[in-house]
Amino acid sequence: MRVKVAGHVHNVVRKSATEFEVDGVPVSAGSASVHATRHTRAFVAREGDRVFAQVGGRNYRLTVMTRAAAEAAEHAPMQGELEAPMPGRVTRVAVAVGDAVKRGQELIVVEAMKMENALVAPTDGVVRSLAVKVGDMVAPGPALVVIEPDPESAS
Repeated sequence: MRVKVAGHVHNVVRKSATEFEVDGVPVSAGSASVHATRHTRAFVAREGDRVFAQVGGRNYRLTVMTRAAAEAAEHAPMQGELEAPMPGRVTRVAVAVGDAVKRGQELIVVEAMKMENALVAPTDGVVRSLAVKVGDMVAPGPALVVIEPDPESAS
């Protein structure tokens, strides 16, 4: 299975009930040392469909999913990422990287099937990435704009 953590995709292969391989590195359920380019301590425990892992002092909570659910989730946008609702052409870009935005503010307009589709900010925040300009052809999948949520706002 593929696991996305903090924007990085990792390949996880279950070898047995207690043995896993993460990016080609063996990991055992329980305390283990993982040797890659550096020495890292890892602790992995499973409870039902939840896997709890502590790697290099960071805690992770994962959910075991079916292959179909994982493939669907792989294509779902991450929090703050906005993608085209359907194939179309960008007709308006109302923000730039670094701009502060408010929830509901229009960011980009995509024309598809002779309809304008406004992509609006899902929360207050700051534009961290803008991958399009007026005239670009877009399709669902890649993030067109990424908003870093304002920790002070409640979305």
